[in-house]
Amino acid sequence: MDAVRFSHLRAYGRSAAHGHHARTAAETDPSYAMERGTAVHALIFGNKRVLGYPGAQRRGKEYDAFAAANDGAEILTAAEFAKAERMADAVRQCKLAEPWMRGNTEQRLSFDWLGMPCRVTPDVKGDGFLTELKTAATADPERFKWHALRMCYHAQLRFQEYGAGKVADHMIVCVESAEPYPVTVFRIEPRALEAADKMLHLWAERLKGCEQSKQFPPYAQSVVPLDVPEDEEELIFNSDGSLNLEDA
Repeated sequence: MDAVRFSHLRAYGRSAAHGHHARTAAETDPSYAMERGTAVHALIFGNKRVLGYPGAQRRGKEYDAFAAANDGAEILTAAEFAKAERMADAVRQCKLAEPWMRGNTEQRLSFDWLGMPCRVTPDVKGDGFLTELKTAATADPERFKWHALRMCYHAQLRFQEYGAGKVADHMIVCVESAEPYPVTVFRIEPRALEAADKMLHLWAERLKGCEQSKQFPPYAQSVVPLDVPEDEEELIFNSDGSLNLEDA
């Protein structure tokens, strides 16, 4: 089987079934947000051409001919291409981000970890640091922090360090995907990196155990009880009928 990537480990963090799917299934079609993120990376790092399709829709014979004539390019709608260019410009013009964007970019690194062949591709491997470039709906420090933890970006950078070698700083440069395209630079703190180590080892042991046993269970293998909280606090529901977990 192919080398273990961070996306595989993170999927095993959800369940063994998700991990096995991530390791064996074909990649799904990217969303507009994913395509835009890929385009911003390409515009900044120069790893592939990025084009905006001038037509109304990216389908039909005219689009097929355009794609064939530009094989290997990342092709966006004209509107998404213009947005990606503005986001890339915002990152380039950010003085705070500039020193953390210098180094080897998108260099694939292969290594062995816990007896498994692994690979990582840091966005930037600089002098004593690693940087991930992220595009997100918000670069607000308070809001992005929770998004980053939910996406396990701290574990992603720690895993990259396993392959790249010891570094002092683990950085995220985040550009918001809406005007005025603010850019925020984050440094992952030691406590978050310690938590990342624990997560990565737990996920790795699950991956190894499941792949050795050929058993890939989902979230639960028995009936799960579902009940209201034991206290008598009033449950608060959103307008769509879902439980408001923030106020409940």
